[in-house]
Amino acid sequence: MIITIGRQLAAGGREIGKHLAEKLSLKYYDRELILEAGKQSGLNPQLFEQVDEQHNLFMYALGAKNPELFRIQSDVIARLAEQDNCVFVGRCADYILRDNPNCLSIFLSADLDDRIKRLSIRENCSAKQALEIIEKADRKRAEYYEFYTGKGWGKACSYDFCLNTTWFGVAEVVDLVSKAALHLQK
Repeated sequence: MIITIGRQLAAGGREIGKHLAEKLSLKYYDRELILEAGKQSGLNPQLFEQVDEQHNLFMYALGAKNPELFRIQSDVIARLAEQDNCVFVGRCADYILRDNPNCLSIFLSADLDDRIKRLSIRENCSAKQALEIIEKADRKRAEYYEFYTGKGWGKACSYDFCLNTTWFGVAEVVDLVSKAALHLQK
């Protein structure tokens, strides 16, 4: 069983991913993929950190080989999915594992006011600062996803299951996704 989670910033993706992994006894990968990609490739993990979930033409022009780093990270994701049952958060894992019949891809969104509130608390910043951070992060995630996949980030047709965490809350989203993943396994 593989679950991939695409998410808007501050929609609860990391928290939901951790709860899903715990509830279903799955390995959990988010930022850990950066370290794993560095370890398996022999490259400095900071290279992966610099281009994490962003397609930056300026960095590419300076010699940071985004497509090569993406390929390495993709290989790591595919290898980890072959070895064990996992939850992957972000990093185009839904696209990378699109041919895996045991993969359930979800996208999590939330109402903007809830996202601003959640990020303001988490980062101890003003609502205005939170909005700016959200807009920038979502723009970078969309550019990255669309560049490497050719698909629409956050668009329902790109995922198996889309949920608004404002409507359901963390516990109910975990329950719904768990049921869907177990149903897929049958």
